[in-house]
Amino acid sequence: MKKLAVLSLSTLVMTSVADARPAYNISLVNDYLFRGVTQTDNSPAIQGGADVKNGNAYGSVWFSNVEKPDGAEGLPVEMDVSFGYNNKFGSFNLDTEIITYNYLNDAQSDETEFKFGTSPSKSLTIDVYRGIKGNYWYPELKLEKFLPNRFYLDASIGYTLYDDADDDTLNGRIELARDFPEFNGLDIFIGATYVEDQNPGNDVDDDDDVNFVFGVRKRF
Repeated sequence: MKKLAVLSLSTLVMTSVADARPAYNISLVNDYLFRGVTQTDNSPAIQGGADVKNGNAYGSVWFSNVEKPDGAEGLPVEMDVSFGYNNKFGSFNLDTEIITYNYLNDAQSDETEFKFGTSPSKSLTIDVYRGIKGNYWYPELKLEKFLPNRFYLDASIGYTLYDDADDDTLNGRIELARDFPEFNGLDIFIGATYVEDQNPGNDVDDDDDVNFVFGVRKRF
């Protein structure tokens, strides 16, 4: 039943912007890191999805393998579905988005986030996320910049603030990528992440952690 609901939601998002042509992506990475925390127990991940945009509206569906807890029934797969609308008022924009993080097994809890954001410049984005089930706020600052020789810089810093826990957590990420048009949209990227607490939200102060990520990504 859970899998059916998730798949129905993804279908709804994609059909809501049916006039747009989807852009697909697939990647292979040495580790799936979400806000600095590994989701695959420091093991490789295969990831992929589709993005659509129609005017100011946009949506996406994205998949990745994850570590499945012992004894869990179902698939070790995360499926994220999002839908947003980027409101524009002259030179100011207000980007609103709903994101659902869905796990196709019975042991991992799904999450829904609401996002509000704005872009003071083409390179800089300020977002604030609200986790509904986890009861947290996550403000984030992102920098995305094209560099010479087809290089691309992607960096972010964020801070998770829990309503009912004391171990609020800082994390940061930096990634350098280069695309190769001779290989029809293939990217190679390397990056590093930092997280202040490896297990945030449980009132236990774990050690901080630095991880390195590298992979290849194909867009089509």
